[in-house]
Amino acid sequence: MSAATGISRRAALQAGGLALAFTWVGGSKAFAAISARRQPADEAAALADGNPAFAPNAFIRIDADGGVRLVMPMVEMGQAIYTGSAMLLAEELGVELDQVRVEHSPANEALYGMPLLGGQITGGSTSTRGSYGVLREAGAVARTLLVSAAAAQWSVDPASCTVARGVVSHAPSNRQLGFGALAAAAAKLPMPAKVALKEPKDFKLIGQPLRRVDSAGKVNGSTQFGLDVRVPGMKVATVKASPTLGGVLASVDDKAARAIPGVVDVLRIKDAVAVVGEHFWAAKRGLDALKIQWTPGATPRSPRSSCARRWPMRSRRTRPSSARKPASGPKAGWCRPPTTCRCWRTRPWSR
Repeated sequence: MSAATGISRRAALQAGGLALAFTWVGGSKAFAAISARRQPADEAAALADGNPAFAPNAFIRIDADGGVRLVMPMVEMGQAIYTGSAMLLAEELGVELDQVRVEHSPANEALYGMPLLGGQITGGSTSTRGSYGVLREAGAVARTLLVSAAAAQWSVDPASCTVARGVVSHAPSNRQLGFGALAAAAAKLPMPAKVALKEPKDFKLIGQPLRRVDSAGKVNGSTQFGLDVRVPGMKVATVKASPTLGGVLASVDDKAARAIPGVVDVLRIKDAVAVVGEHFWAAKRGLDALKIQWTPGATPRSPRSSCARRWPMRSRRTRPSSARKPASGPKAGWCRPPTTCRCWRTRPWSR
């Protein structure tokens, strides 16, 4: 795959038009795209990622102790792309999913730009079809280099070696070496001109109903989300915005809030108030303690406003033939079998 690729209007439309929802790169703009081979920016990225002994491309990291880390170019948003991408890499690399650790890629369009979307973007159901060939080839490149390193050490034909569960084996001589032991030697070899991909009939991971690689971390709490990030001196803020569209802050009494331990400051802006605290609980308690007066906007919220707008429309609809007029008396408004009841639940617009 070329390191720089242009995207035309026709190509964008062929991608389902969904690229337009995220970015429009124009007909002549060139951008870097994911590649199975070593790129100029790979060395710096690997150095920032712990300087692994073997990093043949932007997606595979093999440490001297044999640990295998797979770098995911797409964002996991519940669509299981971490598992799908890991399967593509692991299938060709020669490891099982229980042997790998997945990492999210850093912000680097030179290494992780997606051809179908024109940048380092996740969306439009393009992740698998946009990276299927590249990620498989990336795994095959790493496997080929590791096998070549083992074959050179044993003075045998690389074709006589096999790979399974992160181990290169030579059955005729009954010798084996793990990926960790081969990593340093493999890193010194030149990129192979061509690599062989598995035939679909030989797939062990692709197409199989395997467990998601990210489930355990989400269950045991070890997965770190954006909300979990902490940096030295970091504060937490809670915000209360105007309850009406176009409303502005009239006044706020923050004496009680400022008296709460852990509250750092109370900030006023045009249509909202923020309480800054040493931690979330202090910021939340401080926000709850504020006495705020708002100047309503042009469309103040009214308990009847939503009903007033919607009921005429609802009442014009054809009512179910089985609906009955509510009975009078203690059970007024109740529906008696076999009456069918239908109702509409609405929620006022809110920020």
